[in-house]
Amino acid sequence: MKKQILVGVDGSAVGSAGADWAAERARDLGLQLNLVHAVPEPWAFPEKALHEDAIAQAEDLLKGEAARVGALIPSLDLVTTLSSGEPAETMRKLSADAEMVVVGTDRRPDNHGEGFGSVSFQVAIISHCAVAVVPASSTHESSGVVVGVDGSEDSCLAVVMAADEAQRMGQELVIVHALAGPAGREFDGRVLAASAEGLPGKYPGLVIRQILDLEHAPAAALLGASAHARLLVLGCKGRGGARVLVGSVAQHVLLNVQCPTLITRPASQA
Repeated sequence: MKKQILVGVDGSAVGSAGADWAAERARDLGLQLNLVHAVPEPWAFPEKALHEDAIAQAEDLLKGEAARVGALIPSLDLVTTLSSGEPAETMRKLSADAEMVVVGTDRRPDNHGEGFGSVSFQVAIISHCAVAVVPASSTHESSGVVVGVDGSEDSCLAVVMAADEAQRMGQELVIVHALAGPAGREFDGRVLAASAEGLPGKYPGLVIRQILDLEHAPAAALLGASAHARLLVLGCKGRGGARVLVGSVAQHVLLNVQCPTLITRPASQA
């Protein structure tokens, strides 16, 4: 079976932006694009007719989005999936055999800061494959692929994925290591240098820039570096990744996405 990129569609502008981003990547890599929409299970509706209406609307949504994306990229191998259940759980199940899951940004978490009100954040946590969270289309110019490193095995995996993406898109690779305060400056420099070791030989012609930020905390540094980037790549875990709860770097970044942001899977899974 041909590998797929899954993208969640919901009829919103940001959902369409995610579908467009996923479609371009699927085209470039020769992958199938699967447009996915989930409708709550029948028990969630007070009347059977309401569930039937929701199904009909979802079918129209998928048909319309498939027509729109197909018109943009006629050569794309495109399929649709209408599922029953919660969106994040639907993506989790389908992601087991997928190359990547793509979702648009959605609402921020509640006042408790848990993050679980955000479908995109839930998807990034529980999916079996890499997840890209895509914000609404922007009119400003963007360039560069930014990747955050912290010396962990997961951040090393993120660097490789970021380098692959940078070379595919013809973009500069920007490697960022941040730790507020002067303590450990020499060690931090070694972490940054080690993260780029071997890349010039593996990716001929790739322009690599390194940023050692001792003024900002990691999340702030990554958000600043990615404000006008084409892509931001983060390791899933590292020192504060998507599987850590409140206060994690990845959680803060995912809930304040500046550009398409790709979260890798743990190195143990990869």
